[in-house]
Amino acid sequence: MGATPGPRSSFPLLLLLLLLLGAAAVLGASSAAGPPTVTLACWFVEEAAGGGGGSVMPSKLQQRPALLLLPPPGTRGTDQGRLAPDLPVAHLEPGMAFQLRDPSGTLWGRGNPSAPPFWLGTAPDSVSCEINAYTPQEAHVSWAAGLGSQESCPRSLEKGKWFITSIQSPEAGYGISSILHEEVPLPGKQEAATSSITMTTAVFSVFTRTPHLQSRLGQDVVLDCGFSAPAAPFSVEWRHQHRGAGRVILAYDGAARRISVAEKGTELFLDPESGNVSLGLRGVRVHHEGTYICTIYLPHLHAQQALELKTVEPPRVTLRPAPLSLPPSGHAELACEISGFYPLGVSVSWKRRRPGAPQEAIPETWESGHRQSPDGTFSLTSYARLRTVQPHDNGASFSCHVGHAGLGDLELQKAVKLQVAGSSGPSWEDATGLFLVAFGLYGILQFFFRWASRDRTKTQKLE
Repeated sequence: MGATPGPRSSFPLLLLLLLLLGAAAVLGASSAAGPPTVTLACWFVEEAAGGGGGSVMPSKLQQRPALLLLPPPGTRGTDQGRLAPDLPVAHLEPGMAFQLRDPSGTLWGRGNPSAPPFWLGTAPDSVSCEINAYTPQEAHVSWAAGLGSQESCPRSLEKGKWFITSIQSPEAGYGISSILHEEVPLPGKQEAATSSITMTTAVFSVFTRTPHLQSRLGQDVVLDCGFSAPAAPFSVEWRHQHRGAGRVILAYDGAARRISVAEKGTELFLDPESGNVSLGLRGVRVHHEGTYICTIYLPHLHAQQALELKTVEPPRVTLRPAPLSLPPSGHAELACEISGFYPLGVSVSWKRRRPGAPQEAIPETWESGHRQSPDGTFSLTSYARLRTVQPHDNGASFSCHVGHAGLGDLELQKAVKLQVAGSSGPSWEDATGLFLVAFGLYGILQFFFRWASRDRTKTQKLE
């Protein structure tokens, strides 16, 4: 994972703006190989010289404007002699323009190589790019310790510098981290070493198509993670972090070819041929919310992607008392029960609409404190007080309006109508009910009189 950049001065921002202007010109041009090279303005982040000084405190970071040049898959890119004049390299420090060749096409999103990568989206300036120095080393976790003995990663012993780049595109929902190896100039071409362009090859990439996920409680979700790398044993680690606490919830030991850690409700979708190592979560609950880090280990190399999962559950709303009937000059309290929602934030408002009048807010309202259920969801009760009801309030509507993240831009509302006693005659429903009751009583009386009449006739005959 790249370090978080510190505050930026206006001078680097000016350089970055010049890089973006130059990148737009390069995007519109085509190289001799055919499709255009994608150009991204990046930040090269590293520890400041002299930082730390033996202290246990973290060293200061410094960042420098950089440029990432990504030719289409299947092309070698443009040679330095023809590429440099098209770039704003005069505003860069030497070596801060990185041309990246990606044989697997993973950085291109494995899309159509004749079209720009889908993750550029409609706002290329929203794509973030960061480059850091990288040092190959063996992993120190138990499920990847066996990979160090494998002799299947010869690049880890090659000459040349190593880098890691992280590209995040929130609009397209795509994130990728790639480990880059510098291409060492061939004998007789040492002049390339002094060029302002650093030629690199993507050796190992880890990507996700779901960097941000949202789920209702009880649903099953799949956290997407995949990688491209040379044929070699690999291990997988999924870590969950939330509110300062973290733990490994699933781990696959590639050397032993077995699952070393697996919490209940987790599942690894393992497909070495396609590089799929996605994580499945069954029956998402509130405690599943947080950051999930997918790390892939190769012999001497590892890269990762972070995914954010949010759990959202809309509220249930109940309004009482219902029905609402009051005498003239009476008063009452309405209660709006809002339950089973997550996360915590919820908005409540009360409205009143009298017959023939516009809707207005109810002035006297208050709320109880939040209550948390064993499943992690929240509840609260909102109250509204009605004072000195008058006959002209008959038929007025009182409603409770609830807004929550689980409802999106909509709101949930419940309403009740007020019936003022003696303010009007019986309604059609009341009249119908009275008629049915009267008709039933009439039938019962008719039956009783007939039965009494037959009984009296039999008695007279016997006498």
